[in-house]
Amino acid sequence: MAEKDPYDLTEVDSAKELVVKAVEDCEKRYHNAFVEKVERRYRAYRALVEPKEGSGGKDSTYREDEDWHSNVTTPYVLQNIEGMIATMLEPKPKFDVKPRPTPEERLDEIIARTKRTSALEDILGYALERDDFSMKQRPYMQQDLIAGMTVMKTYWHTERRDVTRLVNEPVEILDVYGNTIDSIDSVAERTSKNVLVRDDACSEVWDVRDFFWPAQSPSVEKAEYIIFRSWESYPSCQRKGEAGYWKNVSKLKETTPVKQPSYHASDREMRLRNIDRTKDLVEVLEYWTPERVITVGNREVVLSDRKNPFWHGRIPAIVCSSVPDAFQIPGISVVEALAQLQEMLWTLQNQRLDVLRMVSNLIMLIRSDVDDPEAFEWAPNAQWFVEDPSQVAPIPIDATPATITLQAEALIKGDLQNIMGGLPMAGGVDSGAIDQETATGISIITSIAQKIIQARKQHYLWSYAKLGKHFLLLYQQFLRDERVVRILGEQGAASYEAVNPLDLQGDFDVMIDVTSDSLLRQERRAEAQALLQLTASTAPIAAQLGAPPNMRAYQELVLDAFDITDKERFFAAPPPAAAGPPGTPPPEGAVPGIPGIPTPSGNGVTNPGAAAGPMSPSAEGGTGLSPEQSMQRMMSMRGTPAGG
Repeated sequence: MAEKDPYDLTEVDSAKELVVKAVEDCEKRYHNAFVEKVERRYRAYRALVEPKEGSGGKDSTYREDEDWHSNVTTPYVLQNIEGMIATMLEPKPKFDVKPRPTPEERLDEIIARTKRTSALEDILGYALERDDFSMKQRPYMQQDLIAGMTVMKTYWHTERRDVTRLVNEPVEILDVYGNTIDSIDSVAERTSKNVLVRDDACSEVWDVRDFFWPAQSPSVEKAEYIIFRSWESYPSCQRKGEAGYWKNVSKLKETTPVKQPSYHASDREMRLRNIDRTKDLVEVLEYWTPERVITVGNREVVLSDRKNPFWHGRIPAIVCSSVPDAFQIPGISVVEALAQLQEMLWTLQNQRLDVLRMVSNLIMLIRSDVDDPEAFEWAPNAQWFVEDPSQVAPIPIDATPATITLQAEALIKGDLQNIMGGLPMAGGVDSGAIDQETATGISIITSIAQKIIQARKQHYLWSYAKLGKHFLLLYQQFLRDERVVRILGEQGAASYEAVNPLDLQGDFDVMIDVTSDSLLRQERRAEAQALLQLTASTAPIAAQLGAPPNMRAYQELVLDAFDITDKERFFAAPPPAAAGPPGTPPPEGAVPGIPGIPTPSGNGVTNPGAAAGPMSPSAEGGTGLSPEQSMQRMMSMRGTPAGG
């Protein structure tokens, strides 16, 4: 069956030729050069010096005739990136699921779906926990900061295997006649066959060296196809063939391993650990379109050609760049911006170390008429006998060059941390552009760096929202039975809830809380605390006006700022109100609706007895007023004439 390339409409003989042509076009147009850039950036990240010309590509750090030169390569870029990752990690992102109304949907149906959003949020939290998402965040971010983009693939993972457990097995004690007289408990091994041990949505961080997209595509959403490349062992291919997922697996033995292009697919691993990550493995290409998926092994065997298995009809790829580039799939790499500065810093540092070595290891000038230069012993308190003191003398070397690079090194260190949003004050370096001697300068630099980091983090959080959407769509399709998930119950106790598959159906928007007036968690906490204090101070006035504030809502706002989800355990049950005769007024000093907040007196003093003077009855513990006077005072505070 003839196939057509979606871009140049070239007809090929089969699905295998279609996939191979797409991969080769990507490698020829951009992918080989892209991988070379990624490897060069990774070497800069790991502070590995580029091989010198004439070394045959070997890891040569110095020439034999210059072995005394310093070649220190401190990984400054690695330190910066590690600090960014530590700042941007979000182990448990919070999803906000809302129903998306469709044009033909009635209002009551939308409201009914709104009531199910809590179950959806619970199932997404459960899915991330089962997927060990917190362990995948670091490689997801690290790859982006180095390569300029990162990729995550989503799919449904079902696993069955034999499980062996210990079970209770009573042992009967018999008498000589075979009657049971007693029994004792014992344990025994029992194996259950074909047990379902996992049936959940899954995500996998994908190596960008094994990710292909059309060269003409400005974004993944507009790409006609996406290709995932993986390296599988032959037994792994056999298992997938036995499960019915692949076919023609036996033909892979007749194929030859794929020859790598001009670049080596394991250059990084070979240099660091002398390991070829593709050795004796089968190259598997997955060609995804919204309508179809084709799997080819070793570019010769079609292992699968079927309709897109997902109901949502999407390509299961989430591509993210924290510094996106307009109309480009790859973004801007942090290492790309810092690598040259790091090399400049290495050059200055090594020159300074060379000068120090020259100064501390003197070069001796020996006149040519000296008979035996080896007779001069280089040691403390050594004595040299010469006819003329000028026969042997140290060469004069100026030690000033050892210090002239210090200021330039400080400026470069500041640039390393400033350019891509590091925190210069944390390292105590000079930025050079803004005065760091004043509190204002420090505040400006820190604020700019924090905003840059927060803006970069938001791109990751948006990609997590896409991941949550993919997970929800997978559970809608593959979940067939009730699933018990762990939730937070009353008073913060761990509880469990059964989620019905029908509760997940429908079109929902999965969002994540990434936009806020406060870009930093510390600012959100300070704002929430300040709002609580301000409301508490103005609560008596609001109560007198007949609009007492809900103090619990403000307290919950503070708990939310501290990322506390089990808020119920912080609130005790309200005590029962003391029953009194009908018409009994509230105790003096209490504000209706706000227990524990006294009503200020008419002169603005909270405790009237304290302002009555030392000799007044109020100061002695009494009210100092008769019942008639108390009534008049209360009515005057409310603005009602006495006796009215």
